[in-house]
Amino acid sequence: MISTYTLMCRWLDREQAFFVYGDAPLYEWKTGAFLWHEESFYGTFLVERTIDNHIGVVLSPWEAVTFFASSGNSFMGIEWDESASLFQQWANTILSDIRERRIMPDFSAWKNGAFGWKQKDETDEDPFLKKWRSLAIQDWISRDSELNETWEAITRTYPLVATDIPYWLTYEDDWLYDIGWIKEAPPFTVALHLVEPEEGDRWTLETVLIANDENETYVWQQDDIPEPWQAYEQAVLRAQQRSMAVVPWLRGEEDMLLQELTDEQAWRFLSEASEQLMEAGVRILLPSWWETVKQARMTLKARVKSTPKTGASLLGLEALVNFDWKIATNGVELSEEEFAALVEQKRRLLRVRGQWIQLDPAFIQRMQTLMKKAKEEGLPIRDVLQQAFLQNEPIEGDDEEMWNDVTIELNRSFETLVRQLTNIDHIPSVPIPASFHGQLRPYQQRGVDWLLFLRRFRLGACLADDMGLGKTVQMLAYFTYVRDHEQPTKPALLICPTSVLGNWQKECARFAPSLRLYIHHGQTRAKGEAFLQAAKEADLVLTSYSLAHLDAEELTMVEWDVICLDEAQNIKNAHTKQARAIRKLKGGHKIALSGTPMENRLSELWSIFHFLNPGYLGSMTQFQRRFATPIEKERDAKKVAVLQKLIRPFLLRRTKTDEAIALDLPDKLEQKEYCPLTAEQASLYEELVQKTLERIEQADPFERRGLILQMLNRLKQLCNHPALYLKEQTPDNVLERSYKLEKLLELVRQIREAGESCLIFTQYIHMGEMMQQLLTEQLGEPVSFLNGSVPKAERDRMIEQFQTGAFRIFILSLKAGGTGLNLTAANHVIHFDRWWNPAVENQATDRAYRIGQSKFVHVHKLITVGTLEEKIDEMIERKQSLNEEIIQSEAWITELSNEELRELLALPALAHKGA
Repeated sequence: MISTYTLMCRWLDREQAFFVYGDAPLYEWKTGAFLWHEESFYGTFLVERTIDNHIGVVLSPWEAVTFFASSGNSFMGIEWDESASLFQQWANTILSDIRERRIMPDFSAWKNGAFGWKQKDETDEDPFLKKWRSLAIQDWISRDSELNETWEAITRTYPLVATDIPYWLTYEDDWLYDIGWIKEAPPFTVALHLVEPEEGDRWTLETVLIANDENETYVWQQDDIPEPWQAYEQAVLRAQQRSMAVVPWLRGEEDMLLQELTDEQAWRFLSEASEQLMEAGVRILLPSWWETVKQARMTLKARVKSTPKTGASLLGLEALVNFDWKIATNGVELSEEEFAALVEQKRRLLRVRGQWIQLDPAFIQRMQTLMKKAKEEGLPIRDVLQQAFLQNEPIEGDDEEMWNDVTIELNRSFETLVRQLTNIDHIPSVPIPASFHGQLRPYQQRGVDWLLFLRRFRLGACLADDMGLGKTVQMLAYFTYVRDHEQPTKPALLICPTSVLGNWQKECARFAPSLRLYIHHGQTRAKGEAFLQAAKEADLVLTSYSLAHLDAEELTMVEWDVICLDEAQNIKNAHTKQARAIRKLKGGHKIALSGTPMENRLSELWSIFHFLNPGYLGSMTQFQRRFATPIEKERDAKKVAVLQKLIRPFLLRRTKTDEAIALDLPDKLEQKEYCPLTAEQASLYEELVQKTLERIEQADPFERRGLILQMLNRLKQLCNHPALYLKEQTPDNVLERSYKLEKLLELVRQIREAGESCLIFTQYIHMGEMMQQLLTEQLGEPVSFLNGSVPKAERDRMIEQFQTGAFRIFILSLKAGGTGLNLTAANHVIHFDRWWNPAVENQATDRAYRIGQSKFVHVHKLITVGTLEEKIDEMIERKQSLNEEIIQSEAWITELSNEELRELLALPALAHKGA
């Protein structure tokens, strides 16, 4: 006996699907009902749902069509409610329409944003049937792999099938042609042809019929059209209507397409309308020359007429240059007068000397502004040189929009100047006078040649050779040459750190004894008129950075022949009183000596260049926007390359590893020595980190930065010794409380047993004092400690005694002894605590690893294992590329997120012994 069930169905509009359920449990009727239904794999793939306490299955539109149309094949008795019976009828109608090919794309649905299908006959059908038919066909196509591949091929060939309706497409027949549904298209293609005027400024817009085989072309309403083509007049009119819909201003009187265009309209058609029409599927025929004219970039050529000559008023980057102006485009070159005459015509397209050109009003305005400014104010050499150095790469600055359209043509003498500035090998060599007592190495001779060459043009120079390569010697050779060959009436000024004043004094006496030297330093230094007299009687005045501000009144009273800054990184912060005072000094030539013109940030490089050549790299704000932010934040390689090209002519850097240097220095080995924390250090470390991180979480950005830097400094102290961190003035059990100090004693013992000498660097005075006392007691020999509080005379005596072997262990504070000193008696360098800046550490190492060193140099870097010392050391190894790319801080650490800080500061369990 066959069971009978009543099935009901409802449409789920949100899901675009049918819900079928019965008057009996689903498991009783599902198998029988879908026994013949292939689309659901006989009911296996159907999704079961519960809706309003009814349990049933969900059918997609196509599954519903095939189910209702085949439901009579079931072995069980099925009765339908009224709505489901109607679905059966409609399902058979849909299948019949598909089999009889009574379907076609629905233009109305497509205009409303979705591709759909409809019955060809457009009968008065129920709206739901229309909707179901369209959804079912799309569902069928997506489910059938062969149909789906065919559909994808159609959409690739006719992209309009799958795109939103363009505003210009208003006729169903046009759309059916465009999507490939109607194949009986006209035997021609309709095109618009713009014809240039033979004379005057009136252009013709023709409607052209082009045979599909491209063999025949006719102008609509002008030529005799072949009779078979005349039946397609409506296709021509539709094409014209489409063009006017796309470009409304082409609609003329009586709703007809314009046939005659003005010069301005022709320009709009060429530059804008033609592209809009082609995007809409309209074929366009343009004059053959248009593509060339469109691609041609109008440029302003500035031919340099004058090159700066020797003479103070014409030298330096602010010297003004005169030009001859020409405008060039599409092979046509116009003089300034010819250009002005064409501009007066106020036309966008002109035929000049048989060639068509376009005039861009925005370009014209920019160029007129630039030429006017050049004539009234003059243009500085700085702008000319920058474009020459960058070789027509985009220039950014106050006039960046203007200069990017300008090509500067250099005359022969200016070309020579640029070639020499960009290649030191093209700079002429000079004879070093006999008054210089020394033999320069070849690379040092080139350095002096370079300094003197830039002097000729009053261009500031940064000599950035590695520490130990002899910047002092090169500078002294420069001073002697200038004194002997130019005999200047003004003295030279050299500003240096106090710690190296004595070094300069000794080197002057050794290499340039004929120079009259005045050292402006100490409590008894000359003031007022006495200073003027002392400076007037000297060839070279030496003073310190601190006095550059304190004695600014005296120093600004003199117009110096040359101002030289040794260790020029001392003005890396452009906003300090010291840096501002130095920039106010007047000097004919400015020189900066620095092995590290950039230690931490690009702003430091800008500060030095702003002293050397004011304005060359723009204002600080411009430089920050143009270079510092893209390079430091985004690692923009293109900006790095541009900055390199700009600074290279004025920055000479040679390193010990350069093959051309051929120093023949002994080898250098750098070795990291790892030391654990004691239990006391580890406990204090974790307490400090935890408390500070809690405060950082609540701090604003400015306070946060200060807290991090303060914590870093205290953690450094703690990694050295707990007594340093706790500020104990007379600590007990010094050696037992720090394994790093224990390691230091072990190293120094080994060094002394081998009869060798060492330098020990620390950042902290109290740490240096603890080391001095410990080493003196343990080794039974003198140990000296040089720091900022040591008077100059005592400092000079200590250096001389170490170099002559009076003592072999020399402790130095990094700031007082890290730069400018020659300590080649040492062949071991120990960095007790890390500066975390390779540039600063390398400077300190170079006190020993420099010219005059004959022994193997061993560098020891002490690191507390597991602490931020070790982690930051690893990070620095990955971070050095920026400094190496441009010409090296703790400041970057403050930019880390709180989570990154926690990871950086977390103390592993094995970071200390006995904890």
